Amino acid sequence: MTCQQYDDFINRGFRRSGNFLYTGDMLRGCCRSYTIRTDMDHLKIMKEHRQVVNRFKRAIGDKTTTKGPFDLSTLITAEQSSSRFHTRFEPSGFSAEKFELYKKYQVKVHNDDPSEVTERQFKNFLCATPFPDSEVQGTKAVWSSLNNWVSEWKGDVKKTKKRIGPTHECYYLDNKLIAISVLDFLPSGLSSIYFIWDPDYAHLSLGTLSGLREIQMCRELDLGYYYLGYYIDDCPKMKYKGKFGGQLLDLVNNAWVDLKDVRPLIENDLFFTLGEKGELPKEPTVSHKEKGIVWLGPITNISDALYGNRNTYESAGNILKQLIKKYKLDGFELPDVLPGALPLWALQEILELEAGFEASILMMATGTWGSFLLDEMMPVMRTYVLDFVRLFGLERLKETIIIM
Repeated sequence: MTCQQYDDFINRGFRRSGNFLYTGDMLRGCCRSYTIRTDMDHLKIMKEHRQVVNRFKRAIGDKTTTKGPFDLSTLITAEQSSSRFHTRFEPSGFSAEKFELYKKYQVKVHNDDPSEVTERQFKNFLCATPFPDSEVQGTKAVWSSLNNWVSEWKGDVKKTKKRIGPTHECYYLDNKLIAISVLDFLPSGLSSIYFIWDPDYAHLSLGTLSGLREIQMCRELDLGYYYLGYYIDDCPKMKYKGKFGGQLLDLVNNAWVDLKDVRPLIENDLFFTLGEKGELPKEPTVSHKEKGIVWLGPITNISDALYGNRNTYESAGNILKQLIKKYKLDGFELPDVLPGALPLWALQEILELEAGFEASILMMATGTWGSFLLDEMMPVMRTYVLDFVRLFGLERLKETIIIM
């Protein structure tokens, strides 16, 4: 897939790990994983942030004192004058130096078994991507612009050709690699995938520092939003992301809402869906065509009324029986009711309006390749195709090759 396609997915609640694309089941999963994004307008500088920035500035040799309100841009000027610290942006590729830091981090910070931290694991997790080579490799001009943005910064937003593609930003202190930020530069923003830091430098709080640097970079380079991955309110290892402020994605409405507004709705691992109070005869439909809107309606959680309602499941079950009978299906892999997926009633309407749609399918076992109409497919093929439509949308199906 292209970075533009992945950008669409990330704004629908998906994430990638290497070549693997995934999203959670918000009703049945062990925890509620909300997509979170932020920017400088949502970032509220806390005492902890000031302490981290000032500690890091001292560590890289900055001895200036700042009077008045705290200004995050002083971190950039400190890096400009430092002879000890710099970062380097490069394609998301393997090197022995990066792997050794990754292994040290996984073993000491996450208590992984050293024998299980392999080069293959590192490559699959943090080097492999689903993107075309042109986006992975970029151009010399773009890499030069990115690697010189700090030194060339003069306090104004830099309008240059954006980097689009997977990237490693390597942190060096006294020419020693101390951290790696694994990033995807996307059309609508910067997606943080993983951050690796040397346990010997734990006192510098490099994880918090990297978040602040990257939010600042998004503004200075006009990159858009900063995507932090998933926010899980009752998980300490994930809840820290809330310290950067921002918005959570309401999957059902495909809408972004300020974290501060919905935080009371997600305490104790609750799932939220925003809407008006009143009768809810069926699940709302979702749009797979547009990126999420910003929610402007009332902050009212209707999840219990919708997903705690027996009628929701009975209605979906009845429609499923009709679809199985009419299209001779084997039954769906996806649950009858799944927030973020197209409701079965909406799928039924699509089939009534566009029953003649087709899908490009490659069957590996027989080597058969072609574009098949829905009625021409074997039942198992129809089942997977309709699951695909529910999860990704009909428009996405039309530009996709399904391999079976």
